[in-house]
This record gives sequence, C-alpha cells and structure tokens, in this order.
Amino acid sequence: MSVPARVLNDMFTQKLGSAEGKEKLAEAGGTYIRDRLREVSFARKVIPPQQVTRADCQRSVNHDTLVKIVDVEPKSRAMAITFRGQPTARFIRGSRAEVAFFTISSEMFQKTEQELLAYEMPITKIIEDNSVKDIQEIEDREFTTHIESAVQALQTEANGGTPVALNRSTILAGTVVEFSVRKGELARTALTNDAIVRPIQRPDIVNLRKLLDTNRLRAERLLMTEPDYDDLLQWTVEDFGDRLQSETAVDGYKYNTILGLAYIRTVKTDILRPGNVYIFTRPEFFGKFYVLNNTKFYIDKVANTISFQAWEDIAMSVINVAAVRKLELYSADASSVNANSLIANFIPVAEDALGAPNNRVDQGLRFPQVSQF
Repeated sequence: MSVPARVLNDMFTQKLGSAEGKEKLAEAGGTYIRDRLREVSFARKVIPPQQVTRADCQRSVNHDTLVKIVDVEPKSRAMAITFRGQPTARFIRGSRAEVAFFTISSEMFQKTEQELLAYEMPITKIIEDNSVKDIQEIEDREFTTHIESAVQALQTEANGGTPVALNRSTILAGTVVEFSVRKGELARTALTNDAIVRPIQRPDIVNLRKLLDTNRLRAERLLMTEPDYDDLLQWTVEDFGDRLQSETAVDGYKYNTILGLAYIRTVKTDILRPGNVYIFTRPEFFGKFYVLNNTKFYIDKVANTISFQAWEDIAMSVINVAAVRKLELYSADASSVNANSLIANFIPVAEDALGAPNNRVDQGLRFPQVSQF
C-alpha cells in the first residue's frame, strides 16, 4: 500500500527533530543525488568520471585548493640507421597537466514546516527537481565551454595564430582554414550568413570524422542535440537503403551507432545549442573528469524552517585539445570574431537562464480556467 505524500512529508519533518534523523536523511539524499547525476549528465558519457579522495590529490602552488596532476604520454619515435650508425639521443621528459577542482552547488532551498505539510508532492521529489537537475546542468555547461575552447584554440592556431571568422562568406572566399571546425554541407551553400540550423547530412558526419582520423586519432562518438538527431529521420533511401529506410519510417532510427560512431543525444538545447555537433576520441586520449569524495548533501531544521542543499567537488579538463572536433550546421560565424553578431545563438545561455520552465502556470496560462468568486 502506498503512503500519501502528505504523510511522507510529516514523517520527514519529524525525523528532522533529532540529530540521528538529520544524519540519516542527509545520507539518503546524498546517495540518491550521486546516482542520479551519473545517469543524466552527457559530459559523463563522453568522459566517465573517476572518484578520488584527498590522498589522490595534490596541493596547488598557485591557490589554496586541491588539484590532480595528470601525466601526459612522452614523445618517442624510431628511425632507420646504417650498421655503423647511432640513433638520435632524446632526454626523456614527462609532461604533466594540472586539473583544478571546483564546486557546483544547488541553491539553499528553504521551506517552513507548516507550508511543507500543504504539499501533495513528497520532499524527495522536490529535492530531485530542484537540486539534481540544477547541478547536472552546470556540470554539462562547464564541459560544453571546455570543448568549445579546445576546438577554437586549434582553429586559431591553424589560421596563423589570429582568430578568423568561419562562415559561408570566408569559406567561399578561401580566406579561412577549416581545421578543427567544419561547416555542414547545407550551411556551405546557404545564400547568407545566418543562424538558421540546416539538417545534418550523411557527408557531414563523414567529413567530421576525417577531421580526427587524418591526425592519427580515431573518432569514437558524437554529441548532438535532440533536434539535430531528429533530422536524421529526413535521410532518404539513398542514405539509408531500402531496409533501413522502411524501418525508420515505422520505428524511427533505433540503432546505437551512426556510420560506425556511438552517439549521445541531449535535450538540453540551452546548453548544447542546436546546430553544434561534436566528435570525440576515446577518453584516454582526450581528458579527465574527477569527482572528489561523494556528492554532499546538507539538511537542517532551525525552529520551523527546513533548509537543504546539495553540492559536489569536481575537476574537469580537456588535456588533449586535438581529441575533439566540431561540426556547425549554420552558415554564420560562431568564433570569437563574431563577424555576424549572432554568436549568442550558438553558445550556452547564462547560468541563471538555464532550465526555463515550459509551463506558464505562474503566468495564469492553464486550460480550462475556472474563476470562482
């Protein structure tokens, strides 16, 4: 028999009345949040996180926080020599990268005991909706800014060390090199430099793969938004073939790979904006993602006010910037040059603008509406 939500809320407030109850509730909330974060974050699907403790970390010489020192594979090569020849001597030097930790926290949620009893929703549902999803969005937003910085850094380097606009006009004029970022086929033939997202084409994925495969790396998986994935359903029999085309018309695209690549889809279109598709190598060639200890959960009751908060300490770094490439399905420039003044359409929105509600209940938009006097 299920327990009504109001009864659960009442039991919840009673538990908060003792120190033992606070500890147990915090432990339960922390466990639930940790599992939920691993499930929904698309960043964790690209770079699976590693859990570390204080003993695994080092102190930074630049600030008062912990860091994780990551070793980078040293250079080496072979050579052909004569019987009397000697190989070139190389003094071995191991490169290292410092990955700093930072905190992602939910808001400090507060509610009075009396108001909590009026809710039909159990408190665990409130914690899920207001804490877990907020933390995961910031986690993915940070990851998106990291990978965008990586591809733009290589793009700048390939164009002489100076940022150069990449749009339909510069491609036609031959004044830009598409090294780590490439425009889609339909974006290249657009009439103007605009922010319209064109459907992804089969050659787009092949050309995106080549950006990695031609640099002694191997493409492993794609990251795209749900709307860009939906455009795959527009591929014709020439792209899919008879059998797959008939399956797609009935069941949609139900396979786990696209042209041999695993893919990740996300509905977070305010973080990964439509029209941006990223491709990655395997995690060991790419970067690191660390979680320090467990996700923390704080809960307390002072007088009749209940407060709760969740946070995590993570470290995330793209160490090999050459292990990610980008496909742009729009014709406008999305580099730091911002030649078409449209870059706001292509980058993640501000933190405080994430997760805008779809419903309009607070604005009075719900149907049918019944007025009582």
